[in-house]
Amino acid sequence: KWLFGPFDCCALIYRDPETARHAHTQRAEYLEVLQQQELGDALANPADMAHHLSRRARGLPFWFSVATHGTEAYEEAMEITLQVTREATQLIKNAPYLELLLEPELSVIVFKRIGWTPQQYQAWSDKMLNEGRAFVVPTTLNGETIFRFCIINPRTTIDEVLDIINSLE
Repeated sequence: KWLFGPFDCCALIYRDPETARHAHTQRAEYLEVLQQQELGDALANPADMAHHLSRRARGLPFWFSVATHGTEAYEEAMEITLQVTREATQLIKNAPYLELLLEPELSVIVFKRIGWTPQQYQAWSDKMLNEGRAFVVPTTLNGETIFRFCIINPRTTIDEVLDIINSLE
């Protein structure tokens, strides 16, 4: 999500590529032409790295976006979301009706509304969605109903987040 690509846009990175090859390589006479392990990783068959024999170029949308916008645009977008996350975390800490449950490591903030029942969480979430103000759905952590913000859009402003936080009062 954070890299603004399709949900199935991905790259597999293995700590030990040989383990992946051992797990996924399929042998059949008609595939032997593809088995060029002696040529090294650069020319190895990508089908040996996952469970499928054919695939579409899932990394292409991301590559195209990086080629078009540059890595600096991605860095700036991520830094903006991290800054909004830091500021939103402080707002949650300062709100006497909210409790931060985990310090964010990246852009996900996990918190609860003190004293609310699961039904109150759901009613508030439905209201926010119906009004077109926010999409914040309840979830659970250790059996307790909570909220989580996932700040991934660099256009999200701290004022918008403040409006959401204030609506929980």
